[in-house]
Amino acid sequence: MGIVRLFALLLAAVAAGAAALIVLPAPSTTLALAAIVTSEKSAFLVGAGLLALALALGDLRWGQRSGVPAALTALLALSAIAIGLYPIVEARHLARDRGVALDLRRALRAPIDSAGPGQPNLTVPYLTVEDGRTLSLDVYLPTRLPATPARPVLVVHGGFWSAGQRGEAPLASRRLADLGFTVFDVEYRLQPQPNWKSAIGDVKCAIGWVKRHAATADWNIDPARLALLGRSAGGHLVLMAAYAAADPALPPSCEVGDTSVDAVVALYAPTDLIWGYEHPSNPRAADSRARQRAFLGGPPEAEGDRYRALSPVERVTPAAPRTLLAHGGRDQFLNHAHMDLLAARLASAGVPHETLFIPYAQHAFDFGGGFSNQIFEATLLRFLGVEPP
Repeated sequence: MGIVRLFALLLAAVAAGAAALIVLPAPSTTLALAAIVTSEKSAFLVGAGLLALALALGDLRWGQRSGVPAALTALLALSAIAIGLYPIVEARHLARDRGVALDLRRALRAPIDSAGPGQPNLTVPYLTVEDGRTLSLDVYLPTRLPATPARPVLVVHGGFWSAGQRGEAPLASRRLADLGFTVFDVEYRLQPQPNWKSAIGDVKCAIGWVKRHAATADWNIDPARLALLGRSAGGHLVLMAAYAAADPALPPSCEVGDTSVDAVVALYAPTDLIWGYEHPSNPRAADSRARQRAFLGGPPEAEGDRYRALSPVERVTPAAPRTLLAHGGRDQFLNHAHMDLLAARLASAGVPHETLFIPYAQHAFDFGGGFSNQIFEATLLRFLGVEPP
């Protein structure tokens, strides 16, 4: 087999295999994470498929001795092209419906936002816990000082309540700062588990600390406009902190005053913990039930009251802050029905809210730097009262 023919076949096979991750359940955590990249960078799969197809068609045209390798290459290439186009076409439809202008060059050139920890302007301590460890906030300051106090955004990372770190999505935090926000990225306790009380308490403490330190030598923020933004497990924590701000059973980890917020944004967040335990997503991607048991101290059969008390769907009242929810239809770590369940409760309570459902997007889609992130960013900015650039 000639070198060109072999190259074309391998290129088509790799592109088709990567494209399969967009539509099929991943057989492992590593491949589930790889699916995020393939979904958001599927234009590269389309390009690889087109190149392999061109080489295969050229092979057939020149009447090589056997057309079987060329035909196989063409079949694999067409599969990669067809599947790779799916996220692109769906993104165009969704962007058109939402009035978002997509930038293909930006999507192709954007790096994967997984370089954390980030490079904030400042890192400041906000809490010393019982074991003497200090928890800190990474602070991303606006590039240009706004004429009026900036809107603060408190960011809480994910990781199944047991992993991850502040600075997890530094490019996103820097982007928000460049657009005029002051971003505080929270460190909270992951161990020892069960850590449901300490994690929520730490987030509440951080909220109170930021509101109490609204005007400093380094920043000037409007505490009345504080917004929370959480990803995955961090999305669960910000929803609980926002919806149960005054619950004495979930106190802040430090002495603070008001911990109410103006708005809350939750990306691919668990909202009904009992339902989520009964309806896990792809078990080969992650054992979500084991993570819930570790966080909450047992299964629903033993800790049903706690599961309900820590489910945001059970905490919605008409006084809840306005809410933005975002989830991907191909999420392999958390069923996207969580967003629908919470949205229904918010609607029943008359709470202003918005949902963003991205059909092709995976869990952590905003890390991928693709069209999903562009659509989410535009939606987020408008939700926070800023017109996208």
